[in-house]
Amino acid sequence: MMKSASDRLRPVPATLPTEGQVLAVVESIVLRPVSDGQDMAAATLAKSGLLAISIPAIFGGADISNVVVAEAISRLSTWSMRTAELFVHHLIALELLRTSGTTEQRRAVYSRVALGEVFHFSAGPTVHPMARLVRSGLSFMVEPAPSMPPRGTDWHVLIATSAGMGEVAFILSFEDGQPSDGDVLPTAPPVSPDNVLVLGLDALPLAALMQAFLRGAICRGAIDVELGKDDIGDTTASAVEFELLDAIVLKVASIIDGIQVDVPTLDLAQTERLCKALQTACLRCADEVTPPR
Repeated sequence: MMKSASDRLRPVPATLPTEGQVLAVVESIVLRPVSDGQDMAAATLAKSGLLAISIPAIFGGADISNVVVAEAISRLSTWSMRTAELFVHHLIALELLRTSGTTEQRRAVYSRVALGEVFHFSAGPTVHPMARLVRSGLSFMVEPAPSMPPRGTDWHVLIATSAGMGEVAFILSFEDGQPSDGDVLPTAPPVSPDNVLVLGLDALPLAALMQAFLRGAICRGAIDVELGKDDIGDTTASAVEFELLDAIVLKVASIIDGIQVDVPTLDLAQTERLCKALQTACLRCADEVTPPR
């Protein structure tokens, strides 16, 4: 499983076993000159060791707390929004795969992440899958052909339905999602059964919560920068909205930590409520810091 056609020689990033090391690496990145290209964003993340910070301890990872993950995302968003967004898509993909598939499939995913490879989940976790996996010999075919993954990613994670398995996540290498020679649109690539992971219980709601949480962290970083400016209107009201957003982000970080460690039965009503709270807090913060015209 997970043998990419794009395997290439590149240095293995250093591991970041402590939260202090994670934050130190983030700070070293944000002090660099800004470069917002997609390839540069991916290269920055791949070399940094940050891609592996959410690997569970049972798979040899440091299992860094989500409070620190949120801080890393917030700080990166102040330096390069493209880098922060790419990191968010990567972390959502890993959250989706964390509860899905077999132990060996997840171990294979984490081994690629530890090598500095970028996973990308492009669709919203709450969107009903439109793609279907259809048996074709020893592999599957995707119908319709998936959209092209963004440049700089190594692996594309998508949701589909498959007869006999229900909803699944499947993984394509970057090259698999590219058009063939002479084609404008991508062709339907074959998918190895090893790269098809049956979705675990509550995998999609958990990925949706992770998505709302990480987007809240991005919003927090952007708003923090805006609060440092002089022309944003009522700074008192803005500060109150920012502190509310910050409190919700930290609360959700703690809740996700508990879910990832204890794997309890997910409270779907609470999950939906937290997602809405994060989205609303971001919108209110944005309204407060937008200068009147």
